[in-house]
Amino acid sequence: MRILFLPVAATTTPLFHMVPLAWAFRAAGHEVRVAALPDLTPAVTGVGLPAVEVGHGYALMDGVIRSRGGHRVIEAPAKDWDRTRLAAPDGPHEGAAAPGDPEAARLAALRDASMAPLVEAAVRMAPDLLRFAERWRPDLVVADTMVFAAPLVAAALGIPLVRQTWGPDVMRVISQPLQGLPGAGDEVRPYWPTGLPELFDRYGAEIRNDYPVRTVDPWPTSLQLPGIPGRLPMRFVPYNGAAAAPDWALDRPERPRICVTWGTSTSALAGDEAFVLPQVVAGLADLDVEVTLAISAGDRAKIGPLPANARIAENVPLHLFLPSCAAIVNQGGTSSLLTAALHGLPQVMMPQTADNPFNAANFAAGGASITLDPTEAGPAEIGAAVGRLLAEDSFRASARKVREEIMSAPTPAGIVRSLEALV
Repeated sequence: MRILFLPVAATTTPLFHMVPLAWAFRAAGHEVRVAALPDLTPAVTGVGLPAVEVGHGYALMDGVIRSRGGHRVIEAPAKDWDRTRLAAPDGPHEGAAAPGDPEAARLAALRDASMAPLVEAAVRMAPDLLRFAERWRPDLVVADTMVFAAPLVAAALGIPLVRQTWGPDVMRVISQPLQGLPGAGDEVRPYWPTGLPELFDRYGAEIRNDYPVRTVDPWPTSLQLPGIPGRLPMRFVPYNGAAAAPDWALDRPERPRICVTWGTSTSALAGDEAFVLPQVVAGLADLDVEVTLAISAGDRAKIGPLPANARIAENVPLHLFLPSCAAIVNQGGTSSLLTAALHGLPQVMMPQTADNPFNAANFAAGGASITLDPTEAGPAEIGAAVGRLLAEDSFRASARKVREEIMSAPTPAGIVRSLEALV
């Protein structure tokens, strides 16, 4: 079989979420290609997979930042987030404002603004992607939820489409395309972001919501939004990048080791004004712990002098040393969050932007984490939250339950067997 993977190219994180499944297909003897905007090519080849460049001349992250009017320092934390409130409706009309009324117009404007970079990416990718797919003839397409060109290729060439999520399935609520919900044609056209129906019309593709035949999902089932069509739970296997494993990662620290990390998307989207790691470091300085900061070189330069109990692990993948940690402080990004969850670590999350507030609020529902508002939390509150994770057994017990749930899901190799049956 030939499998075409389509990660969204805003950062490397969505690609890294796809790596274990792509490797599993390769190990099972199938051919794999990864098609994405050219900015992602070094990361794709860096994980040992063949890259196909589509959509030359467009950088998605630049488009996202432009659509936001530049860096947005902090977005509203989801303090009172309720996962039932975001449960997807049975169809595009149920529970939604009818097209034409003022509320519908307001929501449509917000949707179009947030989706515009993804629509532009689809417009840029479509010609190259269709030309490649027509020649290579994939048997299956596995696509990130935010790659809107994926259903177009599936529709044009009659290829089974599988979507892969990597967090709470919020995209199924805020954007109809590629979501697996019922509805087609004029029934759903008003709910698609501006520009996307026109793209499908240009290529003669039917406008439908239910192109995906399965949804591969590594998010813990007990925390996921309900009602995902064709959901295939998959064990989360961490891939956080490649590097030499440091010797100290195998040490048994004398004091609890606390990992502190920050996401590349957060740094890119929130800007320097929202950088809170200095407060985190200050909050942990007086605790009887060992602090390991897993950060980039750019973030290291913004922290300043370190206390005696802290070390830098520059660009060291989290999965190499989290087994030696007792807790983690992070921004609520899915890669950091799930890697820590796989190792049963309680977490303090300080979400700032993109999907991080929803991730953090959703995960907190399982009792394995504490969410702090980064606009309000100072060093004392951060230190107190980490102290609670270490002192209160309930957080560790909840974290172990989440780990057990992750480990009970089918491995990527098992998912390959399920997806082979689709072709």
